[in-house]
Amino acid sequence: MKIEFTEEKRGEIQRIQQAFEKELSPKEILKGTAQAINSTLSRSLPRINKDVKDKYNIQQKYLSRQSLVSPKAHSGKLYGGIRINEAQLPIIAFKPKQAGSNITVMIHKGKRQIIRNSFIATMASGHKGVFARGRYTKKSGFEPGREKTRSGKIRITELRTASVFKMGVSPEIAQDVQGFMGNEVTARVHGILTSRVAKIAAQNQ
Repeated sequence: MKIEFTEEKRGEIQRIQQAFEKELSPKEILKGTAQAINSTLSRSLPRINKDVKDKYNIQQKYLSRQSLVSPKAHSGKLYGGIRINEAQLPIIAFKPKQAGSNITVMIHKGKRQIIRNSFIATMASGHKGVFARGRYTKKSGFEPGREKTRSGKIRITELRTASVFKMGVSPEIAQDVQGFMGNEVTARVHGILTSRVAKIAAQNQ
């Protein structure tokens, strides 16, 4: 996910930094600012998950651990990011229901869809998923069919859909997260630098 602070927010951060120039060294200001950026990114992860759950019918266990702060900011480079898993999620993550020879599922809340000639099954390993006869191709995605494997059995493939990455970078979610981060980072920079000043003052008493 690439969400950058606006020029206005960058200017606001610089003004906060300048306000502490008489009380903190440049190194301390940079370290404090980097800490604030990383803290803001970490606080944004639950926000992304909440926004995704508000719009998609995804089970929590498939949403957990899908995003992390990477890279992290440091005093030499005040830049950080959020990395979100780009792997497609299995249809089973969206609470599908069997309806005869078809599956009904609501991936995006309010938009129920039917996946024909598919079924829910549990494999010998214990993995549960939605399957159909056919295979995925780079050109067309999933293509139903009766192609046989080397063992002579008809190929059965687990069905998947959008990734958390695709959901998280949708315009509506990205805009909300960017707004949250913009407000959070200035508050965190000011709070952390203020705390560093207070700590130095306490040590000098």
